[in-house]
Amino acid sequence: MSTACFVLTGYNNTRVYDVAKLRDLCHQEYRARLVLVTDQPKPQDAAAADLVIAAPLSPLDQLNQLDQLNQLDQLNQLDQPGRPGLDDGSDEPPPDAAAVAGQVAARLDRHDLRPIGVLPFSDRGVVLGAHLAARFGLPGAEPARAALGLDKHRFRAVEAASADHPTGYTPLRSLVVHSLAEFEAAVARFGGTAFVKPTSEGNSRGCQHVPDLAACPALWAALEPYHDRGVMVETLVTGAREYSWDFVGGARWLTEKRTTSGRFRAEFQQIVPAPLDEVQTALLDQGGAHVRQLVSPSNGAFHTELFLLEQGVAAVETNLRPGGMHIWDLARLAFPGFDPWREWLRWSTTGAVVHSRPQAQAVSGIRMLRAPRDGVVASVPDVAAVADELGIPLHDGELRAAPGQRVRTEIADNAGFVGQIILVADDAATLLDRLDRLSEAVEERIDVDVDVDGRAGRGHG
Repeated sequence: MSTACFVLTGYNNTRVYDVAKLRDLCHQEYRARLVLVTDQPKPQDAAAADLVIAAPLSPLDQLNQLDQLNQLDQLNQLDQPGRPGLDDGSDEPPPDAAAVAGQVAARLDRHDLRPIGVLPFSDRGVVLGAHLAARFGLPGAEPARAALGLDKHRFRAVEAASADHPTGYTPLRSLVVHSLAEFEAAVARFGGTAFVKPTSEGNSRGCQHVPDLAACPALWAALEPYHDRGVMVETLVTGAREYSWDFVGGARWLTEKRTTSGRFRAEFQQIVPAPLDEVQTALLDQGGAHVRQLVSPSNGAFHTELFLLEQGVAAVETNLRPGGMHIWDLARLAFPGFDPWREWLRWSTTGAVVHSRPQAQAVSGIRMLRAPRDGVVASVPDVAAVADELGIPLHDGELRAAPGQRVRTEIADNAGFVGQIILVADDAATLLDRLDRLSEAVEERIDVDVDVDGRAGRGHG
């Protein structure tokens, strides 16, 4: 008799800890295994999932799967007691998502596994997830529309074509460019300033402010990895507040976002639930629901980023997967009795959308930590000890920077932060005050040897 399983298509960045969390829930709630489909298997993947299948998540991926598998084998990470291990993935990458789905299905059958839910967890895994769900007759995004959650240009095209935007919803102007000349022309068309980002990328990679036409050549050179796929040039929005409309299985809530200023844009803070009045809440909720209808109302998870303008709301982008930066974990802390991860598993097996707005009994937040100066880390403080010294209850905190690591104050994308803290409080004002005080205290105790004329000189955070 075959064994039930959930199929997870990829994970972004370092989120393997969420894979392990989902695996445990699959075991506890459904007595099912968790299969991770990923394009570049890592040693830690075999410890987080019951089975790892190597397969391209996008037709554009060029993988040498045999070399990857040999490397993993040398690290003795392939098989673990009681687990099927890592699939050999010896077939060549097929040319499209439907063919990859067939390849994955064959490997599942080889391991006598029967999918009962498909969970698209990385941006590039959304299209494959949709094809797998369709193949097995399970809930999921329509395969033909799934790319709208990955390709920002396609989303803008659908948005622009809609003649039925709700009151207050403002589509952003955008152009896709493939050359420096096109880039400069687009910036000029938008008045000499703009915001630029890759058409298909996450983690704030490549997102940059274009201050004037003179900056275009240097910015275009920095965006070289994305030239082939095209680069999005959009109207520069200033003075707006940023939020996300987070949705799973019908439950939805609003998260307040804060991003860095300067040349690059990276998110450094999330607050759940967003402190808003009823009018603002209704406007943002309406905008998020509208984007869901435009993109794929049959998908179970959405993370749609929104601008709250002086008059109205505009969509930044939409993702057909759980939000990053622990947003679902923050929701668990703010909304007692509500677990987005369990809701995602429930929806993936039944397809039932149960509309609700979880009720908050607390406010939770995450703050990303930055290096106090450029240089090489000499020592780092104990985050828990600093919080205890300040009398601040710490839910979770870590510093990823370690002695010997080179750090920079300028944050180019989310990978540039050196750590994070997660706190919970009774109200937003208290939470923000604690986030400010604790982050400042931790950051100033990161000891950095400062670069002086290319050499490391002693400096203290």
